[in-house]
Amino acid sequence: MSHVALLMLQVASAGTSVPPAASGAALLHPVPPSNCLARDNEILVCGKDSDRYRLPQTAEQPEVSGPPKAEWKLFGDVKGGINTSQRNIGGYPSNAVMATIKIPF
Repeated sequence: MSHVALLMLQVASAGTSVPPAASGAALLHPVPPSNCLARDNEILVCGKDSDRYRLPQTAEQPEVSGPPKAEWKLFGDVKGGINTSQRNIGGYPSNAVMATIKIPF
């Protein structure tokens, strides 16, 4: 019985062949579309350049440190604004909203 299993294993492994070693540089470059024809016993993957679907790089944007201040001129030199903060009350975080009025002296 073991002779039959060894014979079957030999027949199964003889049917597969190892592809010839290709140079590493050939594997890293895409194949031009005109050369995208597979030969016998060869697997060839052809693809299009996906960079054409990407948005172009824009000019450098100034770095924003945070959201703009919510502050308005009410009348004269008086300004009003709204701020948020987070504080710990009794060991638990608590969010707060504060309305301010600035009056110059």
